[in-house]
Amino acid sequence: MNTPEHFFNSARTTRRARRRILWALVAACALLVFPNPPAEAAYEDDGIYPLIFPVQGDHYYSDTFGACRDGCKRAHEGTDIMTYGKKGVPVVAAAAGEVIWISTTQSECCYLGIRHADGWVTRYIHLNNDTQRPDGSYTDDGKGWGIAPGIERGTRVEAGQLIGWVGDSGNAENVAPHLHFELRRPDGSNYGHGTAVNAYRSLRAALPALPGDPPCEPGERCDTVGVHFAGGEFKIWPKIEWGASTTSFIYGRAGDIAISGDWDGDGVETVGLYRQSNGFVYLKNSNSAGNADVTYYFGRSGDIPIVGDFDGDGVDTVSVYRPSEGKFFIKNDFGDGWAEKEFVFGRPGDKPFVGTFDGDGVDGIGLHRESVGLVYFRNTLSAGPAEAEFIYGRPGDVLIAGDWDGDGIDTVGVYRPSTGMFYIRNSNTPGNAHYQIWVGNPAEVLSFRLED
Repeated sequence: MNTPEHFFNSARTTRRARRRILWALVAACALLVFPNPPAEAAYEDDGIYPLIFPVQGDHYYSDTFGACRDGCKRAHEGTDIMTYGKKGVPVVAAAAGEVIWISTTQSECCYLGIRHADGWVTRYIHLNNDTQRPDGSYTDDGKGWGIAPGIERGTRVEAGQLIGWVGDSGNAENVAPHLHFELRRPDGSNYGHGTAVNAYRSLRAALPALPGDPPCEPGERCDTVGVHFAGGEFKIWPKIEWGASTTSFIYGRAGDIAISGDWDGDGVETVGLYRQSNGFVYLKNSNSAGNADVTYYFGRSGDIPIVGDFDGDGVDTVSVYRPSEGKFFIKNDFGDGWAEKEFVFGRPGDKPFVGTFDGDGVDGIGLHRESVGLVYFRNTLSAGPAEAEFIYGRPGDVLIAGDWDGDGIDTVGVYRPSTGMFYIRNSNTPGNAHYQIWVGNPAEVLSFRLED
């Protein structure tokens, strides 16, 4: 189990804009319209399907998918999650969906399968079939029922909902208690259950449990998260909430860096691209495939784009950070020409980010030292010492700032490439994440402010 560690509100600020910065190189296609990828593209790209870990107790497991079974008459089609000899460990739905396959008699107890909204199926086998003694231990009498009350064929279950308990039923009577967990693609085979795929990487990246309440309260307008994959696909969540559907489209060219901002002052942030090889900027006023609406040149080869509303006029513009000099170059319009302001801040090589850290509607600048997780920033566009600094996340995490709770102040979030998780904190202080969401393994992660 992976346990996470350290991880516009128009009434307050009219048409406040956000700004983002990403720094991994990305492969994409030409600035043309392309068809959307298939629904299972995310799994095909990185072998990870977003899950809640199904066993809610002490456990261990290894990658035995495809191993010989019954003298190699068949291959193992799942992952055995062992529970150190314990029966009765809670089993939860790994994702929301409908129960389509379930034991109905004591003789076949106990298993079930769930089909999820995207057609994928998860199956849970060897659930408990033994009765429990008064002291809490279990018999081996085969007279118990390891499926949770109210769970039957056609039942709608939510991610993280209790569906049963670990046991040794079926052909596991002579081995230690465990959950045989399967993940199946939506290809229509196997009587509609689909072809089994290796769930090991998905389990390694799974949330240990539901992450609590989403950061954005009803009625608030908050930033959300988007990603840019190496194949050129953008994927944007309408809100930061586990299980929320996404909007996806393809835009860009190999080597371009993805950015997001409110380019036309309408209060909605949309995508853009920065061509680091020559400083060309390509901005779109909608989150869709197609040609750029605004193009111009700013910066020099190797500069890193930063996006923000640096003069408080409600429009985001593209500026740059030059890592070789540790210098910021600020520009408040969309034309070729010189920077209106330039200054040195921080240690050359640290990764820049932008945000309204004091809630005044004008963006400041910050830097993130990825090697140690150091975050530091200034609320003014000038040289000088940091006005705040703290440690957040692990070495190697990638920082993105956003107004995650709609209070008008941008705070930190980090993307952890090793797990595909994005960890959000609602204050610029050290501590644990307030919320987390799985975003996969993109080339870049960025934040967006969308329509209500």
